[in-house]
Amino acid sequence: MEEEGWVVAGAGKKSWKRRKGKQGAGCRGAKRRPCVPKQEEISWDPAVLDAPVEEGGVRALISRTKDAVALVRQSKIFGHLKREIFLAEDGGEEDTLVRNLGEVEELVVYGLGSLENGPPACRYQFALAVLLAEEIRKKSSKFGQVLFFDPAFTAYDRRAIESESSEFRVLRENENCARRTSKKTLFYMPHCEACLYDSLLKANWTRSQLPNLVILGNSFASYKSIWGVSSEHKPDPPAYVELVAAAESSQEVPVPDFNFTEVSAFNNMSFHFFPSASVAHMMVR
Repeated sequence: MEEEGWVVAGAGKKSWKRRKGKQGAGCRGAKRRPCVPKQEEISWDPAVLDAPVEEGGVRALISRTKDAVALVRQSKIFGHLKREIFLAEDGGEEDTLVRNLGEVEELVVYGLGSLENGPPACRYQFALAVLLAEEIRKKSSKFGQVLFFDPAFTAYDRRAIESESSEFRVLRENENCARRTSKKTLFYMPHCEACLYDSLLKANWTRSQLPNLVILGNSFASYKSIWGVSSEHKPDPPAYVELVAAAESSQEVPVPDFNFTEVSAFNNMSFHFFPSASVAHMMVR
């Protein structure tokens, strides 16, 4: 029996992810096959996180990640987020998003790729996670852990990530993004496969759980555009029932990338959230 999950999409890249800038319909077929057919599925052994490391290499990687944080902190994209979202006053168009981010209790980060071996985009995406955590902590007194997972992580990655904050922790279980949450959680999933967003939605597809989700990742509107509104343009049979429904019913706030230095780091990303009033009209349990 085949299971959906992370897949290898090509050597030398953040390999299990879809190529940057390409947003496809992803997995097709009623049995929810792996995201990219005929490609090798990544196996995960948490022991890799405890492999021996050379301390000089750890320090060098930490230095590179700090440089990335400094660059993203000064970028237009983070300036936009800080000005339009984190510093916005309630009552405007962003009211619901501001309120949701202000209530976030946990941040879960999936799909960064390897900070050690991946392209610069991986470190810039990690940098945004660091800055998001900083800003959310200012607004939410309940905000606690920041959890990370990617099957490409190495022992060097774990050391670099967990050195950033005592609240940062690399998960040892591959949840395939099917993490159930009972508290307000921001899932930051930069450029993950469609099946992984669908996996997260499916795990929380109830009227009580769905409003707890805020997802920062690929624009669901882009999926809707690709698949089309009519059933003739959607995967047949629909591989992503929940993602199709979320694309049509969730509230989405696009995040402009302002031609960021590394174009592939933040293109085509949006915040998605699920107010209770909207969820009430969706086909959820």
